[in-house]
Amino acid sequence: MKHTFKIASLALAVAIAGCGGGGGSSGAAPSSKPKPTGTPVAGSAVKGPLANAAVTLYQLDFNADGGAGNQLDTGSTNGSAAFSGVSIPAGTTGDVLVEVQADADTVDLTTGQAPVITRLLSVTSAEAVANGETNYPTPLSTLVVKMALANADNTDSGFAGDDNGTVSAAEWTAALKLAKSKVRSQFGFGLLDDSVDLLSSPPLITSDQDDQEKVVKLRTAVEAVAALMADMAEAAKTENPNSTETADSMFAALSEDLNDGQVDGQSEGEVIATFANIADVAAKVTQDPSSLTIPGSNKTVSQVASVVAEETADTGVDADTSTAENTTTVIEPAETESDIDQDGMPDSSDDDIDGDGLLNEQDSAPYNPDRDGDGVVDGEDAFPDDPAEITDSDSDGVGDNSDAFPQDPSETVDSDGDGVGDNGDAFPQDPSESLDSDEDGVGDNMDAFPNDPTETVDSDNDGVGDNGDVFPNDPEETTDTDEDGVGDNGDAFPEDPNETIDSDNDGVGDNSDAFPNDGTETSDSDEDGVGDNSDVFPDDPAETVDSDADGVGDNGDAFPNDPNETLDSDGDGTGDNADDFPNDPDEAVDSDGDGVGDNADAFPNDATESVDADGDGYGADTADPDDADPCNPDPNATACGGPAPAVWNEFNWDEANWQ
Repeated sequence: MKHTFKIASLALAVAIAGCGGGGGSSGAAPSSKPKPTGTPVAGSAVKGPLANAAVTLYQLDFNADGGAGNQLDTGSTNGSAAFSGVSIPAGTTGDVLVEVQADADTVDLTTGQAPVITRLLSVTSAEAVANGETNYPTPLSTLVVKMALANADNTDSGFAGDDNGTVSAAEWTAALKLAKSKVRSQFGFGLLDDSVDLLSSPPLITSDQDDQEKVVKLRTAVEAVAALMADMAEAAKTENPNSTETADSMFAALSEDLNDGQVDGQSEGEVIATFANIADVAAKVTQDPSSLTIPGSNKTVSQVASVVAEETADTGVDADTSTAENTTTVIEPAETESDIDQDGMPDSSDDDIDGDGLLNEQDSAPYNPDRDGDGVVDGEDAFPDDPAEITDSDSDGVGDNSDAFPQDPSETVDSDGDGVGDNGDAFPQDPSESLDSDEDGVGDNMDAFPNDPTETVDSDNDGVGDNGDVFPNDPEETTDTDEDGVGDNGDAFPEDPNETIDSDNDGVGDNSDAFPNDGTETSDSDEDGVGDNSDVFPDDPAETVDSDADGVGDNGDAFPNDPNETLDSDGDGTGDNADDFPNDPDEAVDSDGDGVGDNADAFPNDATESVDADGDGYGADTADPDDADPCNPDPNATACGGPAPAVWNEFNWDEANWQ
């Protein structure tokens, strides 16, 4: 019977859709005003899937009543319960409130009847939609949005507001995250872990790529909430037949009750009127929902797996649903107080509320197990406030992701990318250098003398640095001991600034060597052009040779080859030593030693005579009685007129006759 009604309702919905009708718009003429361009929002409204419901998008204003700011667009869900004709206008940024409102045309595809919860809320963002994120308004997402809006400025129950009457973007973001955790823990019925997002995770099969087990569990929680609300409305009627409460009104009251952190039938200390006929709200909310009937259906909450599988025929999804059909769920009762780490200990008495491994007093955000939202709980996250970091392997305070040396506690950055950390890199901005062993400011790679702080360059590659090399561009020279401009290697006299060359290799430099090309000579003391070594008279510029070795130079020696003579004072060709008359050029010998030279001595061999004044052959001194008479004493004397004296060989006398 139910199935027949469902088909008929669906046919009606299709007919309405074919006439251009969506939720809340079947009686209105189509608008001729073109819709603004934008990004379509994908998703569905689900308690069961709601077909032909009105969908409205608002710019979220978390300081406005109900969170609705400027209206952005309107549309509907189609006959398959998918969003249709609703887009986020181009240029929109930030969070968007999604409102789904059932009207007379709306059908819950699970039951084929009008939905028992008629208004669903969710939140998305322009950026998320642009990135392809889907959105699924459900009773659970509605509880999340209402709780976040009610508590974003509060400081109680873990909310990060400041009670100043104005909600900041940061307060809203924190509140939305915490509200998801609280609702998931209280009305997740033990089925939902942190991987389920109550706003964007699908509670129905949308494709064969879905995690069907997760879909079944989320949908079970959604249907359990609706079943509890329907059961509470029935209980109110049982208690008071005049009660007009419905599952819808009970759900609104539950949301109000939940906002103060405790499901107890009160809101901020005041009894909620809707629960007037419910003797024990907490007991009703925490009953086992698995046996409750899905409102408008003959199936129980424990049978949601089959519902999810079967409804694909209505939603138009072609997928193998065997995984969903075979999913077994263990449904736990709802909680009156949040237990966001789902450890069985209510948050109010839990030493580690968020189960992140940090005790509340150690945790700056005890209700947020993952403050930076990087997927790692704070207690296991070395950087719980940095979404880019998780681990610090070397415990140096810098996360592994940004630590260029995650295993080295002494290094974190490698600015020049040379593989050496900045702390140990003497040149952190130079990829070609890392060490400066001698701390001279020049890296070892470029330093020709990496261990010598006084040297860095060896321009001539001679092994001596330019600073200490007097000849930095001459590989043959390094030192100039005497500072004469000539290197020691090429300087024959490296310690004598006055000398550099010894052309003749005689040990005396050319500058002071009078004979630079004569290895046998170095000095010419008398500057006569003859070296001292070969100059017999080195201090006498007039003499150089003493051929006869008589101590008198040849130039001044009248007899250079006669060691017995040096002077010829009278220039007669006879040396003074042998010249009995050295100052008389006419005489040289005095044979008879009478003081009269032989040339002038008429009797050179007679020391008693020297003059023959009358030429008679008799000396005037003693033998000639009359030196004026040539005939006295020998009248035969030539001088006396006698025969001329005989001359050898003028006569034919033999020697005997001569004698």
